[in-house]
Amino acid sequence: MRKLVKKYLAESGLLLIGILWGLGFVSVKIGLNEGMNRFYLTGLRFLGSFVLLSILFRKKIKKISRDDLKAGLVLGIIQYFGYVFQTYGAEHTTVGKNAFFTAINVIIVPYVFWMLNKKRPDIFSFSASIICLIGVGVMSLDTNLNFTHLNKGDVTTIISAFFFALQVGYTGYFGRKVHPMNLVLLQMLVGGLMFAVTQLVTSGISEVTPLHGKTLIAMIYIIVFSTAIPMLLQTYCQRLTTATRASILMSTESMFAPVFAFFILGEMMSLRVALGAALILFAVIVSETKLGLVKEEDLETLK
Repeated sequence: MRKLVKKYLAESGLLLIGILWGLGFVSVKIGLNEGMNRFYLTGLRFLGSFVLLSILFRKKIKKISRDDLKAGLVLGIIQYFGYVFQTYGAEHTTVGKNAFFTAINVIIVPYVFWMLNKKRPDIFSFSASIICLIGVGVMSLDTNLNFTHLNKGDVTTIISAFFFALQVGYTGYFGRKVHPMNLVLLQMLVGGLMFAVTQLVTSGISEVTPLHGKTLIAMIYIIVFSTAIPMLLQTYCQRLTTATRASILMSTESMFAPVFAFFILGEMMSLRVALGAALILFAVIVSETKLGLVKEEDLETLK
């Protein structure tokens, strides 16, 4: 019973991540629309979160081991590339499409799990992959099957989904072997420093401007509620459930993001995009629930 309560609390925490990330898409868009350089924004995002969590949880930080360093370096690099492509995508596509294309990572997670644990995905995962591809096609193709509706922002967001799938898989893989807080801080530090270096190399310090007004509010939300809290929740909560179950709960960001974008940015979604998004979400449901054709205890075994 106690174990079950822990599991439900953990999964509630992962669902909260989806809500926080959903509003985070809007906050990032606001920052970019206000002229913030994407490397500056993302570097500040992770370094700010690193400093915040280091202060708040300084007593819980343990001696860093070699395994901690290895895990933090791997996840930090994966995280860097994921956000490089996703943030570039956010500049060139809508909040809704940025969120839904990011959600594709859920379909990829079983294949990452296959790579890490030598466990082949089931027929439901393969079916979900096909449905997901159809959904992407509906959102991207015109009547002549040309990718006229797929812009460079969409493409880079899809690429980011592969890196986020790797992050989910490796977080589950390393999470049981290293200290959670050390892992959170190290990957934030690695990712943040990589973005800072990229900013200096590509644009120098000329685009590192003071925050004020909308950019200040957006960055406070991004650092605290869209990065620090979710990463902490993910690292602790994901240990109490499966990687694929964690990914579906966190992927609810793709449902919340368009809602927040509509109310805050006035962003509308076309019927074609909505249909493609619905197919992607259905693919996620197929991958995770097996459409109720597999018993709960067997479902856990499959994962």
